[in-house]
Amino acid sequence: MLEMDWSGKVRGSVSAQGFDLPSPDGSRFFRLTDRMVVEDWRGHALGALAADAISYGLGAWADDGQHFCGIVLPLGNGPDAGKASLWVGAPGETGRIVAAVGKPGSQPGVAACSVKNNRAIVTGGLSPHWPPGANRYLITAEIQVVNLTTGAIEFERDYPLGNLGAQRETGPRGDWVLVAASPYGRYVAENGIFNGTATIREVPTGKSVATLQGSVRGFSSDGTRIVVDVGTGGSAEVQVATWSDQKVVWRRPGVAVTMLARPNSNDIMIGVTSPSGYNSDLIAVDADGNSRVVIRNASVTWPCPCAIGV
Repeated sequence: MLEMDWSGKVRGSVSAQGFDLPSPDGSRFFRLTDRMVVEDWRGHALGALAADAISYGLGAWADDGQHFCGIVLPLGNGPDAGKASLWVGAPGETGRIVAAVGKPGSQPGVAACSVKNNRAIVTGGLSPHWPPGANRYLITAEIQVVNLTTGAIEFERDYPLGNLGAQRETGPRGDWVLVAASPYGRYVAENGIFNGTATIREVPTGKSVATLQGSVRGFSSDGTRIVVDVGTGGSAEVQVATWSDQKVVWRRPGVAVTMLARPNSNDIMIGVTSPSGYNSDLIAVDADGNSRVVIRNASVTWPCPCAIGV
């Protein structure tokens, strides 16, 4: 696995065997073999990450780059049984269960984890069909904002599901949404699957602070900027914008398939697929809207849109 900086310069490499989920600053990653081990970017082991119950894969590194927030399940239960828990730990430490999370029928995952703001955002995900038996969509069923110290649910919001289309049910299509969360857990973007609009919501107050056209792929490190896919006149465009005034600082034809917020910076790295869908470039965009292609015509593996709310 090649390791590159934001200019595209190769800085090193590690074995790709079991490579999984790097930390936001790229200094650490998981290696999954017979156990989950955390290594630094040179491949040196830093310790095991041991959960007390069965771990479920939809977790996220915390903003301190040291801790990890994951989902654990009791023996004999699936991820949609409504019996999951939020777990927090770090290599070499004894992890702890924070709170019961998730609801029956949807699979919980950690969309954001912030030690700085003492909260995690847990989302429940579903993959229904619409029309029944046809296209499948990833949608969000609910979100929960959890206090990492007390385990209290500080904010909770359910989203309408309507006809999920899995059993050829009758009834109207649901107003489905897919949620993206900011790295520090301060905001969520509720993206309408079918109506082409997004609502930015502050958490844990739940206050709606902006509504805009397009689908938000993610936020900058401080949450002030967004990567948004916008359809303009029948063509697709990727934009980096400040959501408070919807000022566009960078744009390019194509679709954003991945994005990564550089910690403690407004720089954003975006995997952009061309409108034709044949080529994918990895592009770094700085705070002033200046951009550079880090990798051209590449299939982007990381950053990975694996979190349930992304």
